[in-house]
Amino acid sequence: MDELKSTLKGLLPDTRAWPGCYEVAGFADPDGKTLLFVTKWESKEVHQAYLGWRANPGPGFTSLEDLAALVAGEPTFRYLDPAGL
Repeated sequence: MDELKSTLKGLLPDTRAWPGCYEVAGFADPDGKTLLFVTKWESKEVHQAYLGWRANPGPGFTSLEDLAALVAGEPTFRYLDPAGL
């Protein structure tokens, strides 16, 4: 988990700087096995464009493949609409 957190700290500035990324917040389960990220994007399409870039970002950037080596399972993405509450 420490290596994953260190890697994420290094890549999250690029994520937060992506045009249309409004917010990224990470939360850790006390079990030490689960991370949850709540993000806010301009649109689903902007987030998917970011994921497309992250899949093959080029030299000097962490790819999704690099991250996959540090986690036990596949990430799950859910796209929710504001509830107005």
